Amino acid sequence: MFGLFDKKEKGITTNDQVWLSQKAKLQAANKMIEANTACLLVFWFEESLHEFQQLNSVSTESSQVVLAESLSQESITGKLIIFGEHYPLRKKEQALFKKLKLNQVPVLVSLEEPIIHFFGGERTIELMRKMGVQEHEVIAHAMITKSIQNAQDKMEEKVIAEQRAHSAKEWFQQNMGLLNRTM
Repeated sequence: MFGLFDKKEKGITTNDQVWLSQKAKLQAANKMIEANTACLLVFWFEESLHEFQQLNSVSTESSQVVLAESLSQESITGKLIIFGEHYPLRKKEQALFKKLKLNQVPVLVSLEEPIIHFFGGERTIELMRKMGVQEHEVIAHAMITKSIQNAQDKMEEKVIAEQRAHSAKEWFQQNMGLLNRTM
């Protein structure tokens, strides 16, 4: 009648793998693509891709590291797709996953990323350190994935006209009005 009892579409499942720092996440990503030549590491933002290439001395011509906008069904055939970050808006992320006919998507996340800061990442980092989690250790849990999805959904409600950006930080500044927050 009014959509009150409509079920929310679940979408493609993401498997979030979380590191304390961006550096540790990018080093782990590099190990993944070195270990498997069929691995394709995908970034949403140009700055993230360049940061990965610089930290790991990866060639800009590497066919194993690409931007999400360059993906097509043909370009991923026979590849193991791993996303190096989330896109802030879940609908846009889900639309690409569906277009590419992905079933489950591993996403690498750092607690230092702007999307995590949106829902209190600083407290999470502090808690993880108190628990003894080391920088190179990876954490994965459905609760983390659900928190990220909830943050993405909240951002979608607030963004009226999305502005394109070259980095996640710039995206948050332009679209969420978070100009002076520490990220």
